[in-house]
Amino acid sequence: MKTDPSFLRVKGTEIVNQGGEILRLRGFCLGGWMNMENNISGFPGHETGQRRALETVLGRANTDFFFDRLLHHFVTREDLRFLKGLGCNVVRVPLNYRHFESDDKPFEYRPEGFGILDNLVEWARDLKMYVILDLHAVQGWQNRGWHCDNPDREPHFWGQKHFEDRAVALWEALARHYRNEPFVAGYNLMNEPDDRDGEGLNHYYRRATAAIRALDSAHILFLDGNRYAQDFSQLDAPFDDNSVYSYHFYPEPILTAKKYPCEANGELCNRDWLERVILERSEFMRQHNVPAWAGEFGCLYPNDGEADYSLSLMGDLMDLMNHHGHHWTIWTYKDIGKLGLVYVRPESPWMRRTKPVRDIKTTLRCDWWAERDDTDIGRLVEQMIAQVHTVVANQEGNWSSLREWLLGAVCEYALSQLLLPAYGEQFRGMGKEEIDRTIQSFAFQNCLVRTEMAELVRSNCNLISSCRP
Repeated sequence: MKTDPSFLRVKGTEIVNQGGEILRLRGFCLGGWMNMENNISGFPGHETGQRRALETVLGRANTDFFFDRLLHHFVTREDLRFLKGLGCNVVRVPLNYRHFESDDKPFEYRPEGFGILDNLVEWARDLKMYVILDLHAVQGWQNRGWHCDNPDREPHFWGQKHFEDRAVALWEALARHYRNEPFVAGYNLMNEPDDRDGEGLNHYYRRATAAIRALDSAHILFLDGNRYAQDFSQLDAPFDDNSVYSYHFYPEPILTAKKYPCEANGELCNRDWLERVILERSEFMRQHNVPAWAGEFGCLYPNDGEADYSLSLMGDLMDLMNHHGHHWTIWTYKDIGKLGLVYVRPESPWMRRTKPVRDIKTTLRCDWWAERDDTDIGRLVEQMIAQVHTVVANQEGNWSSLREWLLGAVCEYALSQLLLPAYGEQFRGMGKEEIDRTIQSFAFQNCLVRTEMAELVRSNCNLISSCRP
């Protein structure tokens, strides 16, 4: 049987179609859709907490309707058509395992999740765009972050075979379902793992690869580095000849300073610095002669739209990745105005409805990663850090990570969890008609586009127009 020419595969450092034509994947992540994140749509804490808070005030039926409408409006054929018009040829789709499997019924798969994903793949196929399936929230949680729906900041996936069994079995189910679909570029086995010594991650990658390859030899496997896709030092050398390795890059000093170039820790963070970090994170790929993919990178935008520094930063990032032959997907496509190319109008029903709790979240820095402005809470945490350093002096321990731990535990975890009931109360008494009208705020036709950024993306995609399918 002749292989569909649209299937992609790895050849050395390149991705090619079955005809041998080189393709550079360029596009966006569809964050906040099949895996919800607090800074994308404005809820506190983690996705499952949001669902429970809404069910308390809306009841089960209206809560199910709420999330059905969010899935319906957030990403549509029109969104993909817009991205295609910019020259994008791929979308990376973050997935929460809960769309496919319930914790109380492990290994039983929900057809609704596959149905939602099937619609997206159909739209992409019609537009001749590719889809990368990204297991973003894994059973047991692979890192401490809200972005894998982790309720307690402990990554329980590592060392617990039951969770690994379920993750591998889910990939088997996905591989069975999509093994004959050429416009699925491949499978991103785990987003941003954070394994203590890399042993568990290597075991999972090898086991998941073997399980998928027993069913599907055609699709590319995309493997993130450890430590939130930043560290490849503990990874085994490549063991599958149809795999791509992925790094993520959010230039923290620039995001905090909100200027580019900027000074941070006695260092000038400019284009040369960006290139140095990109080359450091992709050294593993050069060493082993495999493709490099910037699976996530992005910029926090100012509240009033676009700024020269954000355009310059994103322009340099895309230009450098193109120069070094890297594939890329920007984080993220759509949100409420933090990192999205497309964002909800500030005067929309959604933004008006959620404003009271979003304002509290900002003051309390509950989205501490996305909220970079100084607040009283931030200053109090800094006082705690100073006091701890005074007490511990030169004691053994990873004290350099204290700030991240405290901000995460206090702001992202404790305060966010306490805000969930208040978040739910914002929706009390809403019927289905009002729910749908409010969530239509996320529909493409009701959103705003960062036009200068869109043109910047278009120009960087057009540089490789001859490589598109």
